[in-house]
Amino acid sequence: MAGIGVVGTGHWGKNHARAYKELEAEGLIGVVKICDQDATRARDLADRLSVPMVTDYRDLISDPDVDAVSIATPSATHFRIARDFMEAGMDVLVEKPMTMDREEAKELVRISEENGSILMAGHIFRYHPAVRELKARIDAGELGTVQSIISNRLDFGLPRRDMGVIYALGIHELDMFCHMLNRDYPDRLVATSSTAFRSGVEDTCMIAMDFGGVKGYAFESWLVSAYGKKRDLVVMGSEKSGRIDYLNPTELHLFNAKILVEDGEPVGVEDGGEEVVSISYAEPLKEELKHFISSVEGKHVPDSDGTVGMRAVVMAEGALRSSMKNRFVRFEDDSYIEECV
Repeated sequence: MAGIGVVGTGHWGKNHARAYKELEAEGLIGVVKICDQDATRARDLADRLSVPMVTDYRDLISDPDVDAVSIATPSATHFRIARDFMEAGMDVLVEKPMTMDREEAKELVRISEENGSILMAGHIFRYHPAVRELKARIDAGELGTVQSIISNRLDFGLPRRDMGVIYALGIHELDMFCHMLNRDYPDRLVATSSTAFRSGVEDTCMIAMDFGGVKGYAFESWLVSAYGKKRDLVVMGSEKSGRIDYLNPTELHLFNAKILVEDGEPVGVEDGGEEVVSISYAEPLKEELKHFISSVEGKHVPDSDGTVGMRAVVMAEGALRSSMKNRFVRFEDDSYIEECV
């Protein structure tokens, strides 16, 4: 069984460590070790979970008990740490955003391919039970032709210092919309954002994505006090629509409603009501980590591999550029090209 290291034990890294410890207790991994340069924080978590700790991630590289690592450090450090582990032949899961720069993301993909290392990006919502259920129904044609996708990722709190909502929140929608539509990129997108407090750190953004016959709209903000924490996804099809509340992984809402069309013109509405599909509970993070472990032990490509992570970074960078320059961007050869609005 694989031994796992967790690098970074802050807000999200501690959740990785807790989930891996549970998977160790279930007999799915051999050992869990944690690392944080903040010795006090690392020691507190190590004592709470009864796991070994180090303060230098390079100690995990030379540890014969550790086969793979989760990297949940500040995003600006992801490239250097992931590179060092993969160049040593180890497998890595890197939290989103995989990097803050598309060229660094491409370099990580190159290293993983050259060294044969597993590179997985932490796009957790691909492992959300309700997302999996909805995507299966879309792929089976149950919703008919997908017409549009809408998502809201809203909260009320202090803006981050290290990145704005595009990289922190919108990157989920950029990845999820492509995932739902089986696309690598939208044809093009345009983003508009505002900054209320910290210069250079957008705290509200709307991203409009054009997939040809399908349009996607993602609203991201830390400054909306009206709803509490809101995380949802709506996929509208020609036959029915689906809605997910990301905070409730046990339900998928289906709406049996459609616009009736004759000779290309809308002539009426048919509403067959709402159906709530119950889904067995599974924690998305643990599902993601189990998938990583399976990929490491079986040496197979993860569903959210390094290429998925790289494309999300390319799209996030393009969306940020769009919001700064008031321009559309289109995607070509894993890069973006600016167009005038």
